[in-house]
Amino acid sequence: MGEAKSALRATLEQFHAFREERPKEEKWELINGMMTMMQPPALMHQRICKNIDILLTSQLARVRPEWQSDREIGVLLPNDDRYCPEPDITVIDTDFKLGQIYAERFYFVAEVLSPNDKTWVLELKRNYYQSHEHCHGILFVHQDRIFAELIVRAGAGWNTRTLDAPTDAVVIPDIGDIGTLGQLYRHTPLQPAR
Repeated sequence: MGEAKSALRATLEQFHAFREERPKEEKWELINGMMTMMQPPALMHQRICKNIDILLTSQLARVRPEWQSDREIGVLLPNDDRYCPEPDITVIDTDFKLGQIYAERFYFVAEVLSPNDKTWVLELKRNYYQSHEHCHGILFVHQDRIFAELIVRAGAGWNTRTLDAPTDAVVIPDIGDIGTLGQLYRHTPLQPAR
């Protein structure tokens, strides 16, 4: 797994100080101790995120009203100073503390991938999400074609399911069927014909 030579190594404290000094339109994440600048989101990215959020919000209201889907919030596991990612969509508890910035418990994350995303960053993020005991699913959605990987907890391990047909169901453990792969691309240039 190759790591970017230009990535800056930092502790969590250094990362927070660095990010405070950066322009607000920049998105930085701490991945395995490396400060990593993420690509600015394209309209396609934002629309897919919105679609996922709408589908999740609707399903959670029916089956898990104590959980909520949120966009672009940081997750920070206790006693881990090497990671501070900001998934595109995160399912967390509806209750949180006043002034809380990061979610310390999450049940599902979705990332909408850019063609420029680095493989090593995605692998590290996947491993990080899988290391969280409460996470039961990860969704990686491509924005340049109708394609996604759904990674779900299965006992002590994880199973990966490739979704490539618009009619493929997106079924998340403990949440259920949120809709079809094609629905993730609603109102985009890739929207499947009806």
